[in-house]
Amino acid sequence: MRTKFSRTFVFVGLIATLSSQAFAQAGHAHHPSPGTAAVASQAANTTESEGVVRRVNVAAGTVTIAHGPLPHLDMPPMTMGFKVVGGASLEGLAAGDKVRFVADKDGGSLVVTRIEKLSN
Repeated sequence: MRTKFSRTFVFVGLIATLSSQAFAQAGHAHHPSPGTAAVASQAANTTESEGVVRRVNVAAGTVTIAHGPLPHLDMPPMTMGFKVVGGASLEGLAAGDKVRFVADKDGGSLVVTRIEKLSN
């Protein structure tokens, strides 16, 4: 008799635990979970900045940009030169162009890893 009572008690406990987990999950069903692409997009947006091109040096692979604050790099607004690396291209850029770009640290240097011209 004691064994049957113990099994029943364990069974009821198991059902209660599973029911509470299902209830908790169902309670959050209306909160969509961001997918991998959304999380990546949010991360990218936190490092994107806008600025105005002041000078382009295609031979050296550099661009000088007057930009707003770069919080992820702890930098205030300023005008500075960046080495362009990775898939970023200076093609079609000229002084005066408004751009959206991603700046990052590469060792001890600041680099632009992505840059796109915005419509003026």
